[in-house]
Amino acid sequence: MLKILLLSAVLALHPVHVTLLSIEYSADDHTFNGFLKVYYDDFLLDYRLLTGKNEVPDLKGAPEDAKKLITDYINGRVDFVDGKKKILAEIKDMDLSGNELRMNLKFPVRRRSVKYEISNSILSDIYKDQSNLLIFRCGDFEEGVKLTSEEKGHVFNVK
Repeated sequence: MLKILLLSAVLALHPVHVTLLSIEYSADDHTFNGFLKVYYDDFLLDYRLLTGKNEVPDLKGAPEDAKKLITDYINGRVDFVDGKKKILAEIKDMDLSGNELRMNLKFPVRRRSVKYEISNSILSDIYKDQSNLLIFRCGDFEEGVKLTSEEKGHVFNVK
């Protein structure tokens, strides 16, 4: 019984290092819609690491400026390649509640491809046990993968 309590206490004290990114193709507007969730305190550490700045985006005081800075951050950490062309993310909206930063994204494309390469290096330079969960949907194709500090990307072959 004591071992179970000690193990539970250790697990409760150990933080979880995980993000969630889902990307789904919308045939209606020829766009990939995305959703990204990251813990805000982890995001701030990674943002400072990427930019080299101590200042952080002001989500309440200057939301449009914050949206631009966070968009640059996402495009610096997430690579979405359609064949050979990188597709840049645009933030549609974002919400911070509790310690979770949630963003709805848009990845505009000119045409659909059969091969997409996606990498996500959010937090992977900070935590060796980082898990970046990725769900990709395009038409009838759907696949989910777990990206890590060692395996930051995955190729999706859509037929």
